[in-house]
Amino acid sequence: MDISTLNIAADLQNSIPLLLLLLGGLVLMLIEAFGGRKSLPLLTALTLVVSIVSALIPLGAGNTEYKLGYSNSIAFGGVASLFHIFLCASALFALFFIDDYLQRNDRVRQGDIYPLLLFSTIGMVMLANGNDLIVLFIGLEIMSICLYIMAGMFPKSLQSNEAGLKYFLLGSFASAFLLYGISLIYGISGLNSTLGPTTQLDKLSQILPQLSLSPMLYTAMGLILIGFLFKVAAFPFHNWTPDVYTGAPTPLAGFMATGGKMAAFIAFSFFMMKIVPSSDSKITTLLVLFSVISMYYGNITALMQNNIKRVLAYSSIAHTGYMLLGLCSGMLGYKAVIFYMLVYTFMSIGAFGIVAMVENKPEDADLSNWKGLGMQKPWLGIAMSTFLFSLAGMPPLAGFMGKYFIFASAVKQELYVASVLGILSSVIGAYYYLRILVYMYFYKPDSQTITYEPKIVPMLGAIVLVVVILLIGIFPSQITMFLDGLYTKAGFMSSVTP
Repeated sequence: MDISTLNIAADLQNSIPLLLLLLGGLVLMLIEAFGGRKSLPLLTALTLVVSIVSALIPLGAGNTEYKLGYSNSIAFGGVASLFHIFLCASALFALFFIDDYLQRNDRVRQGDIYPLLLFSTIGMVMLANGNDLIVLFIGLEIMSICLYIMAGMFPKSLQSNEAGLKYFLLGSFASAFLLYGISLIYGISGLNSTLGPTTQLDKLSQILPQLSLSPMLYTAMGLILIGFLFKVAAFPFHNWTPDVYTGAPTPLAGFMATGGKMAAFIAFSFFMMKIVPSSDSKITTLLVLFSVISMYYGNITALMQNNIKRVLAYSSIAHTGYMLLGLCSGMLGYKAVIFYMLVYTFMSIGAFGIVAMVENKPEDADLSNWKGLGMQKPWLGIAMSTFLFSLAGMPPLAGFMGKYFIFASAVKQELYVASVLGILSSVIGAYYYLRILVYMYFYKPDSQTITYEPKIVPMLGAIVLVVVILLIGIFPSQITMFLDGLYTKAGFMSSVTP
């Protein structure tokens, strides 16, 4: 870091949305330590809303300038502010379901979930907006450590203990691969004595095209890709996903599957855009292969599951495959990935949230216990049906538009075979989503069926998510036009419309 380029006053001003999250997390820790647990959910929501507003005000005033702060190591403004808003929204929607879930599972005393939620969001924002591989790694570790704790939050639950331990051990290995790859990139960049050695993405994008593609560079790229592929749960680095999502507290599993994946995909997108195209098509071809295998492995394995949380876990692997295909589709694909990740966040948090609402014990997530639930609880049935239809890519819901943009970008990049295979895999995926609905509506309930009276706050969260999914599906052009404008003004992407 070049200290001479620091502008502390400007950097602190740009950091206000992040600093608000940090301050809120510290205050929540103090309140929780002194026994004020009842106010924690409301204060957490307030902190997230204030942080969103502070990031939104400059955008609303037309100030979409993209800036690099702290010696060009992290981005602020423009599209970076938009990513901040998306990630905070992920935490906010997960919050609708957390308190109700904790109360029904006798976990009211575990108020440390709320500051962890804010701290993990800070890590996600740093990961998504980092312009330096070191800042990216620090953000990844802040996020990951919080998620490890969340996964193992229930110490008396064997499933939760397994989830936390497995996620920690495998995540540590993946982080080691990523860090080793970063160190190799740093060393290789030193071959350019003018700009290097460096870990800043903007400088690396100038250095690497001037270097021959040596085995060392391929090794560094491969190690970094392993780290990213683990964090987004792509085949063959997916093994942790089903057990972690099943054992973790259900609303937090939804947050892991969305906020953490969104941040990793955003960082992955900019890494691909700035670094990987400087080499050749070999890495892109490898990612296309991982993409197709992830689609089919996730969808086919989900067909064999009888636990809804495991169905959603394997489904997330398939959705990772779709987004990887977008990463291989050039500039248009990068924008499609961000759009898809946004709508996937709303769909997945909603689906996990409905499961959390009816889950009083682990076996409540078994498909056999959902017989007739849609007829018994119509509002829950409508909400779950909307989320599942959207995940399956049914029009006119947001999930359909997300998949359309992904496959449209792949076709324009002439990835015809992968696009056709992806569309066929979506047909497979529709089966297991519809299977859940068949149990909810076409099977008669038995004595084992879940009994649950929806509470106001989680039901309100589900309704809001349903409305958002419908609006994005019906009016997708408004979102894509806004993204186009931000990307163009940020200097990252040309203004293109799928």
